[in-house]
Amino acid sequence: MRILKAATVALLIFAATSAFSQSQTVNISSPDKRIVLTVTSADKKLSYAVKADNQSIINKSALGLVADGENLGENAKITGKAIVSIINESYPVIGSHTKAVNHANEAQIPFTAQGKSMALIVRVYNDGVAIRYIIASALKHIDAECTAWALPQNVKKVAWADFHQSYEGVNYVTPLNEVPEGKVIMPPVTFQAGNYYVALSEADCESFADMALTRTGNTFSVAYPFAEKGWNVIQPSKDVYLNGTYKGKMVSPWRTTLIARSLNELVNSDLITNLCPPPAKGSDFSWVKPGRSLWQWWSVGAPKFEDQQNWYNAAAKLTWEYYLVDDGWRNWRQPGKDQWQLLKEVIDYGKTVGVKSLVWVDSKEFRKAPERRAYLQKVKDAGAVGIKIDFIPDADADIMQWYAETQQDCARLKLLLNFHGSVKPTGLNRTYPNDITREAIRGNEYHMTKYKRVMPPQHDVTVPFTRYLNGPADFTSVILNPDELATTKFTWSHEFAQAIVYTSPIIHFADKYQLYLENPMLDLFKQVPTTWDETRVLSCSSLGDVVAYARRKGTSWWIGVMNGGNEREVKIPLNFLTKPVKGMLIYDGETNTSVNKNEQTVTPKDVLTIKLRPSGGFVAKL
Repeated sequence: MRILKAATVALLIFAATSAFSQSQTVNISSPDKRIVLTVTSADKKLSYAVKADNQSIINKSALGLVADGENLGENAKITGKAIVSIINESYPVIGSHTKAVNHANEAQIPFTAQGKSMALIVRVYNDGVAIRYIIASALKHIDAECTAWALPQNVKKVAWADFHQSYEGVNYVTPLNEVPEGKVIMPPVTFQAGNYYVALSEADCESFADMALTRTGNTFSVAYPFAEKGWNVIQPSKDVYLNGTYKGKMVSPWRTTLIARSLNELVNSDLITNLCPPPAKGSDFSWVKPGRSLWQWWSVGAPKFEDQQNWYNAAAKLTWEYYLVDDGWRNWRQPGKDQWQLLKEVIDYGKTVGVKSLVWVDSKEFRKAPERRAYLQKVKDAGAVGIKIDFIPDADADIMQWYAETQQDCARLKLLLNFHGSVKPTGLNRTYPNDITREAIRGNEYHMTKYKRVMPPQHDVTVPFTRYLNGPADFTSVILNPDELATTKFTWSHEFAQAIVYTSPIIHFADKYQLYLENPMLDLFKQVPTTWDETRVLSCSSLGDVVAYARRKGTSWWIGVMNGGNEREVKIPLNFLTKPVKGMLIYDGETNTSVNKNEQTVTPKDVLTIKLRPSGGFVAKL
């Protein structure tokens, strides 16, 4: 981090302290001065408000924790000068682009509430604000939280998700008054107000229960559905890097407000990871490698030992890097051999054809540290490079620390990590890049005929602007089986576009390998990347209606378009190109399980006009 020039720091401190001395109010602006966060205790209640370009983004809203039976946002008074500092750094990321810029003004604001000494830490970025609480050492029990977001009056649309223990609820886009009142919903929640897109969420959740939201009128408030009676404050462990502290003090997670002037800015924001710690000093994550993975559970059920070589051979033919051995391997047995010996045999075979192995496990196998470390070591000794951990309990404070400990243990063993049946990420893949993807999304497991599950088309075109704002998600993309696509009539182009639009450094392709190898899009399946150098959300995108991305890898651009439930025509200017290039364009065919391929030269001046059927799509490589 670079330290701000002394004169600039002095100016920021003057602005904050002069406001304090006059009206119990602190104003902190973003580095570009467009966004202003105001924190006040003028009415003896701690609150905040946010403006961008002088437009109200968050109206006056409550702050405060409820701890040990007292509301620590009431009877409040700011008691001293705000301590202001500047954060200005960059770091590598994998996903939508290659580098994140972390530039913000931070302030620590001391206050008293109910006679107890407390402090807020706030950060103001060019694309949002974040607020967290320093936990007084005397506090014993967190009961609840009063932090809220009072929305402005000009809200046009709200994107939100049903309550679900593992974030697998349906995502919707509705008017604000159609978001359920008094019921828990799952963040991120994104709304459009005026010329802004604003997303509400949290970052760096280490030792608090997972945060959800409830709506009352125009206000969203923090809820703890997995810790309704609160929890005892978890004392920091010196053995755990993510132990709920910041600069040596116990803290809450950040409460975040991402502010963007376009869907492109919204998707490209690094606000959530910027708020998380960097890897521990001396860490080396150069071994973390993205890639494509075959996976048999969705299409054929539990893996059969005698069938595994076929799956590895298919992954090799597809030039994909990984194969996931999913639930069922733990039941393998042969005379004189247990499941671990057989697992090692199939993993060893994968190595002979150049395919690396990921292994599924139920979290109940290792809830406590000794068992967890022993189990992970067995997975490593079997030759696997990663693990998928499923069926994780409700995300109370203790389980959130379990996540942090598991991230750390996997990093020590150089194991990639994919949490399934899990809580949403909160940016800690910055700290542990081996936490390469996770579920916490209603993905293609909810579009399966054998379970009578059908996905609504609006969901597909909403999640890029909700769940994916908090980090990569394992949607298990690209269904090709005609029987599975007979309900909503998602098209092959739509399904392939999932692999382009949905950010996941490892993509687990849902269907059986024969359908990829025999598909007319095989050449593109072999080439499609999973991480990108540049991402652009195209101007035809609309919350809950249609999503269109252009993403660059090296010198190649890939376009992915997914339509919602209504027929439409979209136009895609190719002005992101720098010169004429040859392109392969994939349009919907006569049926939803066919495509029309068109190879042609395109130029930066061209505009593609695409007619999209309901649940249709479009893919191009340029």
